[in-house]
Amino acid sequence: MKLLIIKNHVMSMWPIMGLTDEHLKQIRTVSPELDIKIIENNESEIAQEIADADILITSAIPTLPLDKAKSLKLIQTTSAGVNGLSEELVNSDVQITNASGVHPIPIAEHVLTFMLMFSRQLFKLHRLQITEKKWMNDYDFTPATELHGKTIGIVGLGRIGKRIAHLSKAFDMRVIALARTEHAAEENVDEFFTHDKLDTLLGQSDFVVNALPLTDETRHLYTLEKFKKMKPTSFFINIGRGPTVDEEDLIFALKEEVIAGAGLDVFDVEPLAQNSELWNLENVIITPHIAGWTPYYMDRVIEIFCENLKAFLENKPMPTQVDKKLGY
Repeated sequence: MKLLIIKNHVMSMWPIMGLTDEHLKQIRTVSPELDIKIIENNESEIAQEIADADILITSAIPTLPLDKAKSLKLIQTTSAGVNGLSEELVNSDVQITNASGVHPIPIAEHVLTFMLMFSRQLFKLHRLQITEKKWMNDYDFTPATELHGKTIGIVGLGRIGKRIAHLSKAFDMRVIALARTEHAAEENVDEFFTHDKLDTLLGQSDFVVNALPLTDETRHLYTLEKFKKMKPTSFFINIGRGPTVDEEDLIFALKEEVIAGAGLDVFDVEPLAQNSELWNLENVIITPHIAGWTPYYMDRVIEIFCENLKAFLENKPMPTQVDKKLGY
């Protein structure tokens, strides 16, 4: 059985996406007979090697020549999100597993960083430090507050959302969350809302954190109408998927102070265009889709893959199997 591993296509991620001998040893511990082939993200080499591959580890699915993959049975992605699946792949027998579980720790810490920067007004003070080198010891300018006692609304309570809830509770915040269906009691969550109650969650939250995947249902979910449901003192944080937000509506909401600010790690089109108004809005913190970065990234991916591989070989349900029709 052949395992083909395609190196990450984004050069900037190579420092955290490299495979070590220890990683390969872990894989062979699960299946010693695997023929493991590691290749560069090169079109001609991929086309040649994918032909007889049984299992594939890759960072990108939509660009692969899957029509040439005659033996393929399983694709393991190195990301949690799985977007742009072809209809042919969705309707095929090829199973897909994602890296759900690789991101909760770094992304949750990223979200807490956004919230602390907003609550302590660091987003204003850092900008002032860079632009004017001015000592602004004035509470009217920097009305610092506390996370203690504030309400965080987590939209999408997967593994990332649960980790965010866990850290938020350490700051004595009230945690409310949105789930697809009626939800049983969950540690660190004070109250659940179903999707038809999204407006209620928005209205109660001091911080709204979007952790949703991108689907037909979630595309442009956040419009001006939704931002108007939020408090004018609340902040919107997006670490889910950029296209879940109508960006023009968000810009309007930020400029007109419909909401107090936004911490954004993902965008409708990436990289964010240089002429985007988001760059210049003083109530916005921008990070370039790095919330999930960690030096332990590949360690966690291989650990997840080994669990999936073991289940796959034993013909059992795989822990992070993707529902191809739902897209997650």
